Amino acid sequence: MRDAATVAGQPRALKPASPGGFAAWVRRLVGRAPPAAEIVALPEIRLGDKLEIIWRFAYGAREVTNVSVALVGSEIARERISARTGISTVTDRHDFATLAIDRKMPEPHARATEGRGAVVVPPGSVPSVAGKLNEISWAIVVEAAYQDRPIWRGEFPVVVLPRSP
Repeated sequence: MRDAATVAGQPRALKPASPGGFAAWVRRLVGRAPPAAEIVALPEIRLGDKLEIIWRFAYGAREVTNVSVALVGSEIARERISARTGISTVTDRHDFATLAIDRKMPEPHARATEGRGAVVVPPGSVPSVAGKLNEISWAIVVEAAYQDRPIWRGEFPVVVLPRSP
């Protein structure tokens, strides 16, 4: 098995898939910081290698009973539909792999939680593929919940490369 550090250098803070959108803007406007996660990991890894991460999730005064971190592989298919009014795209997403990395149950009055974990990317799985209509994407997903109700989800894309020859 090849050392993952040779693929993309040193671990670093990954960028989230989306910055938070309108809801995050409104929270900042009224002075309430939106929940925020930070992931430190290699941005690229090969199939069969171990992905090690350090994570932190700050949620302020919200009540959070559990935070889970996982590596998720997804197949995304887009279909272009043309109609008299124009062309629209319908997207279908199917998660084919969910690999648990870490899970925490924060203290009742905590404002943040953090942890670390590792997972081996399945060597027989599919590497990242990007296309206009079809793609395979991998991301580190952080989910926070209160009891059984999800309250926040963040995705941090990583590139999974094929195994080395």
